[in-house]
Amino acid sequence: MKVLLTGGLGFIGRYVIMKLVGSNSVIVLSRNSAEKDSEHNMAAQITIEMGDVKDASRVKEVMKKYHPESVVHLAALTGIRKCNENPSLAFMTNLLGTYNVVMECVANGSKLIFVSSREVYGDTATTSTREDAPLIPNNVYGVTKMLGERLVTWASSKYNLDYTILRLTNVYGPRGDKYNIQAMTWRALTKGRIQMFGGNQIMNLVYIEDVADVIGRCLTSPRVSREIFNVGSNDNMSVKELVSKIVSQLSIPVKIEKASMRFGETLNFRPNLEKLEKTLGYRCPTDFSTGLQKTIQWYEELYRNSNGQDLMK
Repeated sequence: MKVLLTGGLGFIGRYVIMKLVGSNSVIVLSRNSAEKDSEHNMAAQITIEMGDVKDASRVKEVMKKYHPESVVHLAALTGIRKCNENPSLAFMTNLLGTYNVVMECVANGSKLIFVSSREVYGDTATTSTREDAPLIPNNVYGVTKMLGERLVTWASSKYNLDYTILRLTNVYGPRGDKYNIQAMTWRALTKGRIQMFGGNQIMNLVYIEDVADVIGRCLTSPRVSREIFNVGSNDNMSVKELVSKIVSQLSIPVKIEKASMRFGETLNFRPNLEKLEKTLGYRCPTDFSTGLQKTIQWYEELYRNSNGQDLMK
């Protein structure tokens, strides 16, 4: 199968590539240089096209050049604070960029995997949120993802676009970016402290390799056509509990700096995962203690090899 990944050199994209190479032809559309990814030997296994999803002509050019059977749309401005601080860029990237990708999928007859977020729900009162729950996002990121979903379903009803929408919870693991567990672990290693914003917010945490596995399965299963799925785990915990677990696994003393919860953060979310389990017969297998141990070990090794440089800047 020929698969195009937008934003394919990002955190999730790298793992999806590792999942797909060998049995698929993988093309990546990315704004970032591939040089930093030489450690994964990805450049030799995939085709990389430089470009921004906000550029409609560039998206059209790449889609016409390769005619992929499927597109995994990962390109987005992510992070609640980043989107709140740059709403114009968030809407341009996450909405206009998604529109460009959607319309080229329609033009080329490509299946679309749209990677969305649990932030589309906002705060939920139930103990287990299903896919048919109301969408009431409470931050710019969630709003842009909700509208992106609306574009996808609109194109399906008007142009018969085949799609699958995946609403990811909090994704963590090695080679991550500047958010959540990755940022806390790196700050602990380099600064000897962790900033804890709030503490009572309930998060659901899902390991990166499990997310890549779900995306790979959705590319081949006919049962996921025109469906929406929560993608998460059974690991629900407060931010306070999360910080405690990180500190307990580190071999150095760490100071916890308490701060107010940031604007737009979700207070309570626990996903209902029954639909994913019944449709794909899949339950994300990595428990949090195992995933956290792998993540911390990777960052400790990175820190030992960093020669004192702050690689997360």
